[in-house]
Amino acid sequence: MASPDFSRVTDPVPPPAEPARTHRAPAAPRRVRLTALAVGAAVAVLAYLFAPAQSAPATGFAGDEALAADVERLLGDRIVEVQGLSVARFDLEDPGSVEWAAARDADGGVPVDEHTPVETGSVFKVVTGMLLADMVERGETSPDRTLAEIFPDAGFADPEVASITLRELATHHSGLGAVPDGDGLGVTLASLSLTGPYERATPPLEGLAGTRAGAKDQYVYSNLGFAVLGHALAAEAGTTYPDLARERVLDPLGMDDTVIAEEGTPEGAAPSHYEPGVRVAPWSAADYAPAGVATWSTVSDLVALTSAVADGSAPGADAAEIVSEDVSIGGAPSGDEPAGETGAAGSLSMGLAWHRMDSPEHAPVTFHNGKVYGASSMVAFDGERAVVLLGNTMTLQETALAMGLMDDERGEPLTTPPLTVPMSVLTAFLLVVPPLLLLALVARRRTLVTQRPIDRLRVVSLTLGNLAWLAYLQRAGVWTELPTGLFALSAGAVAAAVTVGVWHWRRVPVEAGRFRWLHVTVFVLSVLFSLGLVTLMTWGITAAWS
Repeated sequence: MASPDFSRVTDPVPPPAEPARTHRAPAAPRRVRLTALAVGAAVAVLAYLFAPAQSAPATGFAGDEALAADVERLLGDRIVEVQGLSVARFDLEDPGSVEWAAARDADGGVPVDEHTPVETGSVFKVVTGMLLADMVERGETSPDRTLAEIFPDAGFADPEVASITLRELATHHSGLGAVPDGDGLGVTLASLSLTGPYERATPPLEGLAGTRAGAKDQYVYSNLGFAVLGHALAAEAGTTYPDLARERVLDPLGMDDTVIAEEGTPEGAAPSHYEPGVRVAPWSAADYAPAGVATWSTVSDLVALTSAVADGSAPGADAAEIVSEDVSIGGAPSGDEPAGETGAAGSLSMGLAWHRMDSPEHAPVTFHNGKVYGASSMVAFDGERAVVLLGNTMTLQETALAMGLMDDERGEPLTTPPLTVPMSVLTAFLLVVPPLLLLALVARRRTLVTQRPIDRLRVVSLTLGNLAWLAYLQRAGVWTELPTGLFALSAGAVAAAVTVGVWHWRRVPVEAGRFRWLHVTVFVLSVLFSLGLVTLMTWGITAAWS
C-alpha cells in the first residue's frame, strides 16, 4: 500500500477577514439624558432673563395731522426701521407755525418727541462751520490760515497736512481720512461690535502729527478733518471747543438742550439703537465732538438753529453760503454721508459744513444729515420750507424722508427695506442650525453632514461655535418678526448638548478626522473665529449697557 503523498496536501484557505470597524462611542445612558434635559431647562430660564429685547418698531405717527400723514405715507413699509422719531416742518416765512409729529409705539406712546435729546451725529458739524464763519466775520481768524500757522509746534510728518487750511477742512477738501493713520484696525473692530469707532481712535491733534494727507482737489468726507477744525478754532480763540460752541452758537440761539456729553448721556435722552430692539452704546469720544461725536440735541433746538440760519440771524449764518461749487466727490465718507441719498440727482456744492444740492427738477436744498450707530438726523431748508428730524435708530433713511417732506414732488414712498427679511431669516437660521449640529453630534455620535465620528475636537469647536453665535444674536440679531423666547430655547438646547458632550469626553478619541491635518487646521480656525466673535460681541454688549 502506497504511502499518502502529503506534499500535495495544501492548507485550507482561511476565511476572509472582517473589515475593520470604526469605533463608535456608546450612547449616553438615560440618567445622562435626563440630566442634560434638566441642565438645558435651567439654562433656558436663565437665558430668557438676558434675551435680546423684542423689536418694537413704530406703528404710526401722532401730532399735526398733515405732517403725520406725510411721514407715514413716505415711510410706508420702512416704518419698521423706526423706534423713536420726531419730525418738524415749517415755512420759512412763518417759522413760528411749526408742524410737529412723532412716532407712536405699539401701546400708543410717543417715546421720542421734540424735546427728547438724541445723538446728532454729523448734523453738529454745521455748528463747527458756523463757528468758523463767525470768527472770520469777527476778524479772529482767516479761512486761509493753515494748520502749521495755528499749531507751530505740532511737528507734522507730512508737509501737505501742515499746509491744510481752515477752508479746506470745512469743505471736506483737506485730503484727510476718517481717523488718524494707524487707527484703522481698532476702528474696524469697534465697528464690528457696534460700539463707537472713535473711542478707539487717537485724539485728533495727537494723531494728526503722524498722518499723511491725500489729494485735496476732491471732496472726501472726513470726520478727522472736522475734529481738527473745531480744535483749531478753539486754539485761535484761546478756549476749548465745548466752551466756544456754547458761547458763540448754542447760547445765543437758546439751544439749552444741545450738549456735548463728555461722560454718560443727557438726562431724558433717547437710548441709542441700531434698529428697533438692538441697543447700542452712544458714541462718546468727545475729542471728536466738532465732527458730531458725543453731541446731543432736540428737534426743538434744531428748529431754532435752522430757522436762524435760513433767515441770516444766527451767529455764523454765512456758513450756509456757497464757497465751493459743483464739487467732485472722490471718496466714500465714514460714519454718515451728507452728500448721499437725497431723492434726486443733482450737483453738490459746499458752504462751510453745509451742503447744497442743486437739481433741474427741484429748488436748491441746503442741508446736513447725521448718522451714528444709534441715531439718524437731518436739517434741511430750501427757499420756502424747512424740515428737521431726529430718530434713535441708524436704519432710518433720514435724507430721503426729509427731502420728501420738503417738496411734494419728491414725495415718493421709500423703498421696502432690502435687508429686513434676509436678516430675520439669518437670525432664525443661527438660532436653529448650530444647536442642531451639536445635538446631532452628541446624540448620534456622528456629525450630521459628513457622518464623521464624534471626537473631542468636534465637541469643542461646535460648542464654542454655538456660544459665539448666541453672543452674536444677543447683540445683533434681528427680532422684528421672531419672539425672543426662541433665544432661550436655543441656549437651552446648546446647554443640554454640552452636558451630553461632557459625558462623552473620556470615551471618545481626541481626533477622528479622515484627514488629520485638515481636521486640525479647520479646528484651529474655527476656535479662533468663535473666540474672536464672542470677544467682540461681549465687548459690544457691555458697552451698550454700561
